[in-house]
Amino acid sequence: MELTIVGDVVVGGWPRQVADGSAAPGQPAFGLLAGGDVVIGNLEVPLTSRGERAEKLVAMRAPAAGAMELASMGFDIVSLAMNHAMDYGVQGMRDTVASLDEAGVAHAGFGETRVEATSPAILDVGGQTLAFLSLCSALPLGFNATADRPGIAPLRVRQWFEFDTGFLEETPATPPYVHSAAHEPDVVSAEAAIRDAKARHDVVVVALHWGVPFPYLPSAQGPLADYQRPVAHRLIDAGADVVIGHHPHCLHPVEFYESGVILYSTGNFVFDWCDGWNPDSMVVPADTHPYAPYRPVLMRGAWYESAVFRVEVGNGAPPRLRLDPFELDSDSQPVLPRPEVAARILQGVEQGSREIDPAVCIDARGHVSRRSTELAVNSLGDGQRNTAE
Repeated sequence: MELTIVGDVVVGGWPRQVADGSAAPGQPAFGLLAGGDVVIGNLEVPLTSRGERAEKLVAMRAPAAGAMELASMGFDIVSLAMNHAMDYGVQGMRDTVASLDEAGVAHAGFGETRVEATSPAILDVGGQTLAFLSLCSALPLGFNATADRPGIAPLRVRQWFEFDTGFLEETPATPPYVHSAAHEPDVVSAEAAIRDAKARHDVVVVALHWGVPFPYLPSAQGPLADYQRPVAHRLIDAGADVVIGHHPHCLHPVEFYESGVILYSTGNFVFDWCDGWNPDSMVVPADTHPYAPYRPVLMRGAWYESAVFRVEVGNGAPPRLRLDPFELDSDSQPVLPRPEVAARILQGVEQGSREIDPAVCIDARGHVSRRSTELAVNSLGDGQRNTAE
């Protein structure tokens, strides 16, 4: 089973530019979604014209017609457990679910109760079944589903701060180190759901909205928060074949672990302007405002450099992974990359991944593999970019 996976998706009802078939850099990259068995993305916006706006910095919504737009792009299933899901309340998510159902796009992560929110969506894929779960750690207060409250599936995180008073005297204003660990009852609940899904279905995929967006992450603490790798490993141990991360709006490392693969952050795919996310709403009083780095005009290349992740899973074989790089243009639309940008994207993912596992290497075609440990360790200091053999 080949999964075609992308990160955050915001649809705004824009007319889509049609590629001229030349495959030239700068041409629309929506065609990269074709060719696999299942297309998976994270729907980063509720699809509604109703509901009450949440009191938060960025509250977004897009037209319900966006569901048909997702279907036309080729999406088969989307995750809904994310930090903008309840921007327009329960009504907004009920509208989203209804629109997706009408368009034939499956979904997971929202429900009228926690049991429903944490239940997997099931797809039949050529005689095999895929179970898809969606969980959220980037969780605004009150967004999580409970036994008697609609909401999204939570995987909450506890955090505490470490600082050295002597060091701060010498280097004032240095940010403290942020320690974090997942809320154990939520992890146990997720493990149980995954084990149950694995007992019933051929492939289990878990989407996690987690991590720290790149404008806010001190380089000394990045790119992964403390809680992420332990959680990902436990979910794989419970039976997940693929763990898909999103929320940081950039690419993070990939990791082969036991019989699964972890995509810590899959970046952006398309980010249309919409209600609550437009040039006017992003203007802040001054560049010194705490949220100024979040303005698109100030965003570094990380926002605009992304990839389609192709994962082959099933039939008892180890997962296989390939990346197809692409760029986002100034309106955050996916376009085919310039050669030098494609190479930089692959090199960046490889370098980040090698900090977790020195054996990871990515060749010029985007194929991801692992060298023997001895070869990997010996090549760390050679100053050359590694390629799979």
